[in-house]
Amino acid sequence: MALSIFNIRKNKGIRVCQTLIRTVLVSVCLAFPAFALESPSDAPVDLQADSLSHDEAAQTVTATGNVIMVQEGRTLKADRVVYDLKADTVVAVGHVEFIDLNGDRHLAEKVKFNDAMKNGFVEGLKTILADGSRFTAKKGDHEGGITTTMYDATYTPCEPCKNDPDHPPLWQIRAAEVKHDKSDKTISYKNARFEWMGVPLVYLPYFEHPDGTVKRKSGFLTPSAGYKSDLGVFVESRYYWSIAPEKDATLGVIAMARQAPVATAEWRQRWADAQLKAKGSLTYSDYVDREHDISVRQNKKWRGHIFADALWDINEKWRAGSEIKLSSDDQYLRQYDFETGNDDILENQVYFERFSGRNYAVGRLLGFQDLRVDEPAKNLDQPDVLPEIQASFLGEPGSMPLIGGRWSLEGSALGLRRESDSGQDVNRVGLGVGWQRRLVSDFGLVSVLNANARSESYFLQDRNDKSSDGTETRTFASLDAKTSYPLARSFEKFQMVVEPVASMTLAPDVNQEDIPNEDSQDVQIDASNLFESNRFPGLDQVEDQSHVTYGLRTGLYGYDGSYGDVFFGQSQRLENNDNPFVPGSGLDEKGSDFVGQISGRYKEEYSLDYRFQLANDDLAPQRHEIDASASFDSLTLSTRYLFAKSLGGTDIVETREQIENAASYYINDRWRIRGSARHDLGEDPGLREANVGLDYFGQCFSWSVTGRRNLTEDTSGDNGTEVLFRIGLKNLGEFEAAGLKLSSGHHDAADKNE
Repeated sequence: MALSIFNIRKNKGIRVCQTLIRTVLVSVCLAFPAFALESPSDAPVDLQADSLSHDEAAQTVTATGNVIMVQEGRTLKADRVVYDLKADTVVAVGHVEFIDLNGDRHLAEKVKFNDAMKNGFVEGLKTILADGSRFTAKKGDHEGGITTTMYDATYTPCEPCKNDPDHPPLWQIRAAEVKHDKSDKTISYKNARFEWMGVPLVYLPYFEHPDGTVKRKSGFLTPSAGYKSDLGVFVESRYYWSIAPEKDATLGVIAMARQAPVATAEWRQRWADAQLKAKGSLTYSDYVDREHDISVRQNKKWRGHIFADALWDINEKWRAGSEIKLSSDDQYLRQYDFETGNDDILENQVYFERFSGRNYAVGRLLGFQDLRVDEPAKNLDQPDVLPEIQASFLGEPGSMPLIGGRWSLEGSALGLRRESDSGQDVNRVGLGVGWQRRLVSDFGLVSVLNANARSESYFLQDRNDKSSDGTETRTFASLDAKTSYPLARSFEKFQMVVEPVASMTLAPDVNQEDIPNEDSQDVQIDASNLFESNRFPGLDQVEDQSHVTYGLRTGLYGYDGSYGDVFFGQSQRLENNDNPFVPGSGLDEKGSDFVGQISGRYKEEYSLDYRFQLANDDLAPQRHEIDASASFDSLTLSTRYLFAKSLGGTDIVETREQIENAASYYINDRWRIRGSARHDLGEDPGLREANVGLDYFGQCFSWSVTGRRNLTEDTSGDNGTEVLFRIGLKNLGEFEAAGLKLSSGHHDAADKNE
């Protein structure tokens, strides 16, 4: 019969047994410090055993037979537990098992501790972590309450084979010695071997990693290696330096066979109210540039880049920041595969911001670096913005007396600076006021009224179209009323909505011929801006004269999140002269182009978003944009299509048409194939990019291989074929190798820098 400590009535026996239980639980916790277990507290302890004895002469307490101790959710099991009071030694033998709160199970043949549990010995250790990972060790020592050393140890996250549990796992790490230092919070390995299905593949005389109790620890990061045509064989190694809790650094080097090494560095630091992130690189190498439409290899020179972000929260209302992005040349970032965020133009800025309720103000200085390699783009002069200031103030709803609604006030100042003799300099100041009120009638008519007035003054130097400097001023006001009548009907599984919408904007005819257009060039009508009173994106141009807009939106909206939505609309100018819009915008005639959108989603399986623009006179297509995807159990398909006519007044002088298709198919739970291709269907058709890949998802091991083909100009730094390998080992991270990036040579019609 099992005995419980609470059934023992002798006071001395109770005290001794309580000491035994807590001592044993503390000892077991110390036996497994590598797993960050906490020592038990003085909470009540429950003991069960077949027999319990106390030897007064030998000063020992012994619990034998199915010993089970439970405290605060932790459980210790053993065949026999002996506590020597005189020697302060605890010994647990026979099927010792400790189950922690997080589900980790620690098994041992024998556990022995002495010297107030500071020193001890574990024999036949096996640990099964909650995530399925396993540690084993023939024996282990615990010294000084700080260091635990395991001998002839293994680690693997792979589950054992169900049919043959003794079969070697898919992979494991075997080490002659594994040491956990609690003071240094590291786990180190000596004479470690990486084994694949029991076969040693890689030998590491020494390596270490954090023990999981700290988020950051100095050490070498996972290396990478591969081959690229213009760099040759390369190896990249990085060292992470945890300087202090609030700052760290990463230093690295990329060694290459065909180019000089690249040094890399990253610094991160936080203060109480500020933070700084900076990274960059430096090397000495050559590259291919384009001169007079000919690819020319440049001489070697110092090349590099620096990206830095800083943010300072001055107080609850003010903050300041900066963003710095600089590259030594147009090709550098792409040639060495440094991330640019797919930006062809690097933006640098310093800014101040103020937040106060509904009010906002910002002042910034901006500079730009154009990384586009085609000569027409490089010849365009991008001005620096010195400075840009914007402030907006918004009143509370109902804050206007008598007329109701709310008021708004906006102010702005802008300075554009170009290099000498390369274009005009512009200074602009502006002020705008507005009023808005929303009305809902008793029968459901929803109306929004807007009144706006604004004025801008321009101070010009080195004007593009005139030899002299000058000053221009424009004042403009408009009144806009938008009305909709949403009709809804509910059904068992969905709701149907039909909403006709109409608006009218009244505005005077203003002369804008002498107003410079710097920020209002890229005008494109679509379903999102059709009902705006001013369809120009910036402040330099305004949509003068009056116009009306009308459209219809209808849809079915399921209660499970599925929906189908259709919109179709058009705008009409009331006057037929002095149209401010450029050809291709869809607004350059009295009747605008028709625009629409068809979108929908069925659960998480199918989705469609189709946006279109049709000519007013003959419904000829002007723009089509399609994003669609479908999932059929194991097969997933997606497509993106764009067709857009040229846009006057911009550098988009050609009709653009391209399509990108992607597909992935799960052969089973562990294998997937995928691929994608992007084709240019416009005036210079051809394949631009293609990808194909194969992935394997194992329980403790995964890998993928991806082949990528880019057809661009040699001078872009992207041209070529590249094969990427990626291997993932559960809990140890991921190794990536970029290989076989072969130059595809110079292409004529197919070479376009996208």
